[in-house]
Amino acid sequence: MNATDHSDSTNSTNSTDTTGSAGSAGSAGSAGSGGSSARLDADEARELLSRTEQVRRTARADQQGVAIPLLVLGPLTVAAALLQQVLYWVSFHDLGPGESRTATPEELAFSNFVDRYWGTVGAVGLLVIGIWFGWRSRRRGVGSGAGAWIAGAVGVFVLFAYSGLLLMVWPPLTMLTVLAPSVFIVVTLLLIAWRRHNGRLALWVMAFGLVTVLASFFFFSNRFYDLLGVLGLPEATVLALGGKGDALVQVALGIVMVLVGVRAMRQAGTVVTSPAAGHAT
Repeated sequence: MNATDHSDSTNSTNSTDTTGSAGSAGSAGSAGSGGSSARLDADEARELLSRTEQVRRTARADQQGVAIPLLVLGPLTVAAALLQQVLYWVSFHDLGPGESRTATPEELAFSNFVDRYWGTVGAVGLLVIGIWFGWRSRRRGVGSGAGAWIAGAVGVFVLFAYSGLLLMVWPPLTMLTVLAPSVFIVVTLLLIAWRRHNGRLALWVMAFGLVTVLASFFFFSNRFYDLLGVLGLPEATVLALGGKGDALVQVALGIVMVLVGVRAMRQAGTVVTSPAAGHAT
């Protein structure tokens, strides 16, 4: 009887110890699982923050990728239109119907500068875009450094082509550059837009190129003459205003480009991280 009781007591004790050990093991397993889950959540949080930062940088780069060319080309477009009007006034303001005179050396120099505007000032503008892109990329770590090199290199090439230094090296390409410098500016910026997958920049660049090329052929002035004639305005009014069609379109485009560029730059400056990123820092 005593032996049986002792055996039962031993078995009971062993069962209790086994149950307790199992419970302790279960608690330890739960704690381990909880720790693993906590580590997993921390890893996921870090990955999410990394992705959020990448999206923020991409959005800022996209906005500034539009803003920088527009903020440079917009004022240049307005200046080109105003210079054309100044040249027109200097050349013809003192002439009556059917009259003509010999241009002064100063007038010839100014006319030559206006004719070479996009090959000189435009090339410098392209170089400024490249420098701005490079500075932005180095300072903020966003954007593509290749775009800066492309814009800068083409800008320098156009300047050298207009100086005549490359005429003996690449005659056909140099002549094409001299005849159509704005085309080189457009192609360069379209290449940058393609590399950046920036459709907005491509559309604005094509609008700039189309207006610039058509204005060089007096397309808008001729259409403006036709419009004023259809409206039945006096001939003197048509002759006085019709020739300003190209300048009006260029000035309008330049102003819109500046406004869009300023808005894009402001949007790039107001891009912020998510609340989660703010708590993490």
